[in-house]
Amino acid sequence: MIRYLSVIFLSAVLFGCAATPYIDLSGITAEDVTSRISSQSDGFKYFSSSGYGNFETKNGAYSAGFKLAISRPSFTSVYLYGPFGMKVGQVRLTPDTLLVYNSLQNEVFIGRPTISNLREFLMIGADGASITDILLDLMPPISHLTDPQMRTRLDGTDIGFLYSSGDTTERYTVDGKYMRTTEYEKSVGGKPVLQIKYADFTTVNSISVPRSVWFEDLSHGISARLYYQDIAVNEKEVLEVTVPADAKEIILN
Repeated sequence: MIRYLSVIFLSAVLFGCAATPYIDLSGITAEDVTSRISSQSDGFKYFSSSGYGNFETKNGAYSAGFKLAISRPSFTSVYLYGPFGMKVGQVRLTPDTLLVYNSLQNEVFIGRPTISNLREFLMIGADGASITDILLDLMPPISHLTDPQMRTRLDGTDIGFLYSSGDTTERYTVDGKYMRTTEYEKSVGGKPVLQIKYADFTTVNSISVPRSVWFEDLSHGISARLYYQDIAVNEKEVLEVTVPADAKEIILN
């Protein structure tokens, strides 16, 4: 298993015989976008999906299938599948506990869901954002910096919000149609250290969700690209995480 403000005029663009609907974003603010995200977030109780991911570390790269179930705000369970659909791992994440079971080695890792543990075992983790908000693109375009200055940028149908404080900047790009973040980047000293990108949005039960999530932590040399295939929203699914009694237990710091 993740934060530019002005008037935008969008002309109708012809596509074949049909025109793209006009979207009036006049005067839209970061607070407006945050309110829209919060409104969807409040109605977002359950999310489940099967899909696959591509993961890279300093030590190599691998791919895996997965089945994911989220009960918001903060309960997540995952099944991981290797070649031929064999289940190779299970994950349970709560506000207090991270449990990762490696069935190939019959080892279970248990500890607190710290950023370092999430990075190591789930390849995803960022200060100031929960992993469920990262996975579901529910991060509002607000700054996590101290006394930041804000600038605005316009780019076609996108709305940009740029925050800076000292040598650190945070940049959000928001899709004007879905009012959801499509890209987040944090830079230090002019060099990107964290990038999160969302693409291929779809609407399920009146809630917009991305089908593609790309998380790249450049400062730690890790990246995860997740592709959601079958998506269900607000349909509760339970993935039971079971650990054999003879599994070797390893306590995380």
